[in-house]
Amino acid sequence: MVITRQGETTILDEQDTRLTLKTENLEIKLLITAIKEKTGYDLSGYAQASIKRRIKQLVVDENVGHISDLIAKLLHSPQSESHFINSLTVNVSELFRHPQSFLQLRESVLPYLASFPRRDIWIAGCSTGEEAYSMAILLEEVGLLKNTQIHATDINTDVLKKAQTGVLSKALNKGDAARYQASGGTASLSKYFSTAYNKNKLSQFLLDHISFSHHNILQDQVFCSAQLVLCRNVMIYFDIETQCHALTLFNNSLVQNGYLVIGEKESLINTPFCRLLKTIDEPAKIYQRKNLENV
Repeated sequence: MVITRQGETTILDEQDTRLTLKTENLEIKLLITAIKEKTGYDLSGYAQASIKRRIKQLVVDENVGHISDLIAKLLHSPQSESHFINSLTVNVSELFRHPQSFLQLRESVLPYLASFPRRDIWIAGCSTGEEAYSMAILLEEVGLLKNTQIHATDINTDVLKKAQTGVLSKALNKGDAARYQASGGTASLSKYFSTAYNKNKLSQFLLDHISFSHHNILQDQVFCSAQLVLCRNVMIYFDIETQCHALTLFNNSLVQNGYLVIGEKESLINTPFCRLLKTIDEPAKIYQRKNLENV
């Protein structure tokens, strides 16, 4: 018979917990390395808590016992490559999300874009397309859609396929209408959608001005030269170093005096971009690339 005192049991439990966490963190590190080696996608810059939570959910979805079991699936199951990337990246979107940004775009930024004979807008991390749809509606209402191309990109191939259809993930609701009105909307939001089989689809004349493409902001080069770049609620999942990498890409994509919009919970604080980008509206997270000679 072995008798263990209460205090000794507690110490052993704590040791077991530390050992489990150490093993778990090692498994995560090895999985991220395997994903990079096998697919070319580097997820090491994602915030640790976010990527860990998603990996644990993937373990459940794949019905395996341990995180390390995912490595074998990745290496020996070709269909697992895109599935893992799609599962581990974040995809949340809605029409006119953070309407204050859209209102300020309407009032402060789009008049500047009107000075160009042709306009290119890059939406990085477009998810299921709602942000691109919102931008197309906004441009139509201010008379700038005709000569504007919206480039919507994402790393996730599944959400891109969905976004290309123009079909909303859920039916239009009062929340969508309220955000549209708060964004300065001048009509009824339903005007821009057709309805069939209880699904709402963006009008084709709007969809024709949006191109959807695969792009990885952590590894790929500048996607286009744009007067306006939006990357909202994406960098919040990155560590500081990776945020700076993405911000460098966006800054290099902007024409001189072009505008960048980031998410409401994201910030340029503690990055070198405080001196490269002029703050236009901090609550709306709208910034403008400075003249090179003034930097």
